[in-house]
Amino acid sequence: MANVRQYNNFVTASDVITQSFTNQATDQSLISSEIITIAELAHIKPYLGLDMYEELKTQNHNSTLTSVNSELLNFYIKPALCWYVRFEVMNEIQYNTTSAGLVLNTSDFSNPANVEQFNQMKSDTFRKAQVLSDDMIAFITHEDQQGNYPLYGMDGDSSMPDADGDVATKMNGIIFY
Repeated sequence: MANVRQYNNFVTASDVITQSFTNQATDQSLISSEIITIAELAHIKPYLGLDMYEELKTQNHNSTLTSVNSELLNFYIKPALCWYVRFEVMNEIQYNTTSAGLVLNTSDFSNPANVEQFNQMKSDTFRKAQVLSDDMIAFITHEDQQGNYPLYGMDGDSSMPDADGDVATKMNGIIFY
């Protein structure tokens, strides 16, 4: 497994704000490179597989993207990733961790959403990211793309955490007992 964590993220904070935020004046410092990395690792890497993810990270970093990988990155991965980053950063924007504990960010000119509204918006953000991810996979696996993405779904030396087939996922929602 190559150390692709040292390479540039697929998107920037500016890309995320431009593609997935209504308020274009959102402070870019709220979207750290670590949040973008977390979104890549949690939401994009599992879709692509380790080998394809590493290939794309390396080519993107070295500015050697093949034409098919460039098309995939620009029209499918980046739009989905922007929405996943928004999903991951929403808690950081809504709340602030201080030495006094967790506090709600407020403004003189607006009122914060209540918990129900916040959860609804967060679920809708995740749904939008999933729609774009499903479209990405449909593109990769379509018959007219045959042979273009030979590393798709390949997990290298099977060192991925779910290599034994024991997979549990959390898909955002409420569990009632």
